[in-house]
Amino acid sequence: MNCDELRDRMLSFPRRYLANFDHVWNWKVSVEDEVSSVLDEAHRNEMFKRLVKILPKWQTYRNGKNDSPYRTLKESLQNISGIYNEIREYSLLELDEIPINSLQHIWHELGRVKEFEGRTNTNGIYYAIAACKPLLLIWGQTPAFDTKVRENFPREYGVKKIDFRMPFKQWYNAMMMISNDLNRRPECIEAMMKMSHERYGDDKLIPYGRYIDIYYWKGK
Repeated sequence: MNCDELRDRMLSFPRRYLANFDHVWNWKVSVEDEVSSVLDEAHRNEMFKRLVKILPKWQTYRNGKNDSPYRTLKESLQNISGIYNEIREYSLLELDEIPINSLQHIWHELGRVKEFEGRTNTNGIYYAIAACKPLLLIWGQTPAFDTKVRENFPREYGVKKIDFRMPFKQWYNAMMMISNDLNRRPECIEAMMKMSHERYGDDKLIPYGRYIDIYYWKGK
């Protein structure tokens, strides 16, 4: 990652996609504190409404096998609310501190939304964007893993353009590589923190995954 290019890529990123994310993230910043989260009982329905407004624009469930993906999504948000409350204090920088079982449970619940009748599978093989796009909006620490991003990832991440379906282990290993790379670049972390403060007025909830997503969406 070339940190000097990050801001330029942000400025040239499609404004509609920036606005979509900001619609959720500005609200999230206003909601979340030590007690409240966007998936607690008081806020989960609003989070669901915001996702339903954005995910179709991001073609998240296009060509899926589930006839009722948003009904399944609503169930899944409830099913991950407790675990999300545990992981939301961690950012991409602390990925290695998050219990892997917690991330795997979230992967299954969000991934199954695009599957036939909302079913999970033993190996956790789902459409990458089915799990990553809603999690990007909710948590902000994963890239979307869509086609353009996968195509431009460094080869060592072990993700290819053709990997539109991925097992949990492949996503997790790629995320660990991204986390390690970012932790070795304090100047990139500082740049992301500065941009987040300018855009969202917050120094705590930094959507590192969003900046990684934009960087690779725009090119290698």
